Amino acid sequence: MTSERNPVFDHGYQEWTDMYNERQLLSLSKIIKSIDSISSSNLQEILLIALSNSLSTNNMMTPYDRNYNKIQHLFKTNSFDPTGTPCEGNVWGSEFGRGTFESVYDMVKAGVEYANAPTERYIEDNETKETSEFSQPIGQNTEVFQDDMRNIVSKNEYDVIITDPPYYDNIIYSEVSNFYYVWQKILLKKDYSCFESEKVPQSESIVTNPFLQKTADDFEHEMGEALDVINQALKQDGTLAFTYHHSDEESWGELLQSLCEAGFEVTATYPINSELNKFVSGETVSFDIVIIARPIENRSPISWNTLRRHIVKTAKQTHETLEKERDLASGDIGVIEMGKCFQEYSKHHGEIRGTREGMTAKEVVDEIYGIIQDGDRGEQDIYLDLLEQNNPSYSDLNKHLKRSDASNETMKQMRLFRMEGNDFILINWDDKKRQAYIQNKIEEGSETVTDLDKAHFLRYQYEHGKSRNEYLSQWETDELQELCEDLAAITGDETYLKMLSINTTLDEISGR
Repeated sequence: MTSERNPVFDHGYQEWTDMYNERQLLSLSKIIKSIDSISSSNLQEILLIALSNSLSTNNMMTPYDRNYNKIQHLFKTNSFDPTGTPCEGNVWGSEFGRGTFESVYDMVKAGVEYANAPTERYIEDNETKETSEFSQPIGQNTEVFQDDMRNIVSKNEYDVIITDPPYYDNIIYSEVSNFYYVWQKILLKKDYSCFESEKVPQSESIVTNPFLQKTADDFEHEMGEALDVINQALKQDGTLAFTYHHSDEESWGELLQSLCEAGFEVTATYPINSELNKFVSGETVSFDIVIIARPIENRSPISWNTLRRHIVKTAKQTHETLEKERDLASGDIGVIEMGKCFQEYSKHHGEIRGTREGMTAKEVVDEIYGIIQDGDRGEQDIYLDLLEQNNPSYSDLNKHLKRSDASNETMKQMRLFRMEGNDFILINWDDKKRQAYIQNKIEEGSETVTDLDKAHFLRYQYEHGKSRNEYLSQWETDELQELCEDLAAITGDETYLKMLSINTTLDEISGR
């Protein structure tokens, strides 16, 4: 059988041999028979690698790539993709042609030679240079195991763990890899017990696959098991590095939840060119994200409003940098922004205070998706960012404005700052002109009264012993409470909580 999900059956494929014509089957069979006659098992396996690699360009599912004038790779989308106009090349090899056994063997041979005498290349003064050979070959003093990584029993042993985890439901590798497995097992089953089964094991795969009754909850649980094992195997200052790519917010939420619950903090993310084109909202996405994570014991508390502002700022800065330096599709930018936003959140997982206390990582990912789509960062956000700074300057204001939807003129009209000579003054709630501006808008019944206006007005009413009930009944919203919790946390002033009769303390919001 070709696949548990069976879409290729609609095209007449029932057996693996149906994916080749008779000429291809004869050529491939002759090559594998010749490999079997070689006495050296090491050489056998090297040649089998070459044969296995050449399968993806020597079958009846390979179309012709007119843009590059060559045969296309079968798994260009990491799935079985039958074509109505297959293109056939010379299996063994000729002067021209892509993915022939001869050309793939040359590539494998070059890899073996490099592994025996490895070097590193680098750029210096716009020239490519090469180091001297490393002190030892690649693979020396190493062991290779084939098993479920959840069976690792090592504790506090490894400096770095590098892995390529499952992509939720994006690519079911256990199904795709059967294409190669059925050829490899012909020679390898006599020496390796893992090649004795008819096909690649699938029930152990950490994926979401309804055809195997594997749900999103299964993925989160099993990914969590794997990450727990990794955390235990890593040294306390060790590093986990892995790639991830998926367009669906639920998959990112499951990953982030598992990662944080296993005791990891995302410390860096790097975009790299993907091995294939993927699609997000109809757009080609050509990047994977390398995620760097480290074990963390204590996370710092934060209010949701503060975290949201930090995430918005990070997304804005990332977006602007990418648009300036690279010509990228919005799908690519969104994936890279998601990785950067992971860094912000993972510092505070489980420590969000105030009205959003108890938010799960999956709920946060939903919010991050909205932030990436909207990207709004207005005058209120700029004001709070400046309030967090020690003695902000006019230059600081301009830096924030460059990465926002706010304007200098609007902030000035709102009486949020003023200039005294060359001195920048960030205005507080008790400024007379600020209060006159707010009270005038409230009296007019203006619909443009912001939550920051309301908070400053209510603070004035509270400090002067005036009734706030009328306004609180009109303005009672989660957004206003989140803002007041944020103001209390930033300024260390619990009055912002008292004036709304918020049943919490500054220590609880700040996690002190």
